[in-house]
Order: sequence, then C-alpha cells, then structure tokens
Amino acid sequence: MTICKEIFYYNTLPVVFNGFIDQPDCSDGVISLICREKHPANPEKNRVPAYSFDICKNGEKIGGISLRVGYTEGLYYGGNIGYGVDKAQRGNGYAARACKLLATIAQAHSITKLLITNEHSNTASMRVCEKLGAHLLRTVPLPKWHDLYQKGQRFVNIYEWSIN
Repeated sequence: MTICKEIFYYNTLPVVFNGFIDQPDCSDGVISLICREKHPANPEKNRVPAYSFDICKNGEKIGGISLRVGYTEGLYYGGNIGYGVDKAQRGNGYAARACKLLATIAQAHSITKLLITNEHSNTASMRVCEKLGAHLLRTVPLPKWHDLYQKGQRFVNIYEWSIN
C-alpha cells in the first residue's frame, strides 16, 4: 500500500470525540497517569484534540505521555501517542505500561488502531512498540513541512497498534 493510501485509510477510521472524557487517574498498581492538560482541536493547524499526562511512580513524576485523538496526515508521521521516560527510570517498562493505560481512553473515543512513531534509530522506543505487539508498517522519510523534520529528524518508523 502506498503512503497516500495508508494516510487515507487511517483518516477514514472511526473516531468519536464529543468532548474530553472525565478521567479518573489511571493506574496499574506500578505507575499512574495524571492528566495535566487537555488540548482542544485546532482545525486551522490540522491538529486533533489531545490529552497530556504525567507518568508517576510512588507519587513522583517519572515521565510524560500524550494521546492525540484522531488521524491527520501530520499524525501519520507523528503518531497518536508520544512518550518519554526520565533517563534514570528507563529500562523498567514504564513507557509500555503507560501506553496500555492510555488504550482505555482511546477506546472510549472508539479508536481501535493507534499509530506510534519513533526516530528510526531509537531502539528503546522500538522495543516499546514490540512489547505492545505493534507492528512496523514502514520506515519513511519525513516530509519537509512536518514539525519533526523542522526539528532535525529525517526518517521515522511508523507502527500500528491494534487495541480492540
């Protein structure tokens, strides 16, 4: 399938957004997600609504994760989920745990497939995708108009994670 057809396919997937859901703090007994911001859609910039969470362990922030609700051409390259774990906390599986906690929020918006992207040389993020059972769709060059390209990235891995 060509990139244009893949982007069209994702843009036709169901998403229900009738506003941000009231979110109790999510926890799996090891980490918890604390919602710190809800970003409304910005159609002029082609941005979908998004949630931003702190990843916390024992009440201390150890990273962050975001969920973008919907699909656009830009999100094909940037992904529905973005995450980062503080350097001292890496290697403990916290990013994968946080992604699994976000899945319930995505499902509340009728999302069944999430795109996760990472820099093509980021082996730690690739391992997160493998732990989730996401499959690699392709590695692609970033278009020059994309924010990630403007920040210096040139290639991105695009993974699909089925959460149904």
